[in-house]
Amino acid sequence: MTNRIGPVDPGAIGKAGNKVDEAGTGRKVSGDAGQATNAPQSRATTNDTVELTSGAKLLERLEKTLAGLPDVDSARVAEVRAAIENGEYQIDAAAIADAMIRFERSFGE
Repeated sequence: MTNRIGPVDPGAIGKAGNKVDEAGTGRKVSGDAGQATNAPQSRATTNDTVELTSGAKLLERLEKTLAGLPDVDSARVAEVRAAIENGEYQIDAAAIADAMIRFERSFGE
């Protein structure tokens, strides 16, 4: 499973917190011996920032690059299809077997 990393919609920031506050009774507890008040309190605006790691930035660039590529390399498919039809496509069974073994062993490491 992957999580999409992308740009953040500035309008969405703080929405979850607002919904939680709106779902409550509107009563707030102050620091004075737990006194409750029905008056809404103003929110202090903060300038929170988030910095992505270089790895996350790289993943974002890769995602954008891959999104622009076709799902299938049609030219390569046509090339292989023609080689198979002409009897020119060569398969190296030993190389395929070695690659499969290396792949399977990589899970045990």
